[in-house]
Amino acid sequence: MIDYPGDHSNQEAVPFFTEDSTQETEEDTTDENEEDNIVILGKGKKENLEFEWTTGLWSKCSETCGGNGIQQRKVNCIVRLYNATQPVDDILCDDAGLTAPASNRKCGFDQCPEWTTHEWSPCEKSKCFEWHKALQRRIVRCEIAANLTLDPAKCEPDAKPIDKQECYSEKCVGKWKVGRWSECAAACETKGLKYRIIQCVWYGTKKPAGTACKDLNRPPIMKPCVGISCTKTEPICKDHSMFCPNVKMMNMCKIMRYQQQCCQTCRQ
Repeated sequence: MIDYPGDHSNQEAVPFFTEDSTQETEEDTTDENEEDNIVILGKGKKENLEFEWTTGLWSKCSETCGGNGIQQRKVNCIVRLYNATQPVDDILCDDAGLTAPASNRKCGFDQCPEWTTHEWSPCEKSKCFEWHKALQRRIVRCEIAANLTLDPAKCEPDAKPIDKQECYSEKCVGKWKVGRWSECAAACETKGLKYRIIQCVWYGTKKPAGTACKDLNRPPIMKPCVGISCTKTEPICKDHSMFCPNVKMMNMCKIMRYQQQCCQTCRQ
């Protein structure tokens, strides 16, 4: 309750008393205790007193997931006289018919992030790494409801399922990998040899397979060849750009690069 003692003038100091609604007034209450409950806001009319609720910032969510997260904030009643304010008992805002703002609210996801796994890659299509052994892989994601993919850090790292495993594959044997033949190592129109590099690798990979190809026929690494013709042949002179007429018109045929691009036009 609020008491306005002595409304004897239009502009006087406006004091008021706050009392706990559950506390009964004792006859032996001292004047000193009463003075402790008096707040002087300033001069004005008691009709200018306004009560209002103030709210603080929401706290951090108590639980980020699981459906039990709660956020809290402070809600206090204040009295205002013009620009002056003072905290008062919440019951005064209730008496003024003001609905108190919520002091807590639900927060966080209803479901917690969890690891989800996809199908393993077929063993016969997985990469080989040893004799009759391949490495299967699968996609493992940290997800929440509605297949929303999250940062893996949001899921429990120790609970993450494996994303690769060994499997048996008959295809995983050694195979010879052959490189391209080199140019003929010979003078013009003379006999010579071409060379290439071969390597034993696991089937379907470039990974060296050591001696896994020892029982396979080894491809040749050299073969005979004949050197290029000793007669020099000039390259065909032709234009390689649709802008060659412009090149000649701008007298740019003196530049070697344009002579090669616009050989036919520059010779005319």
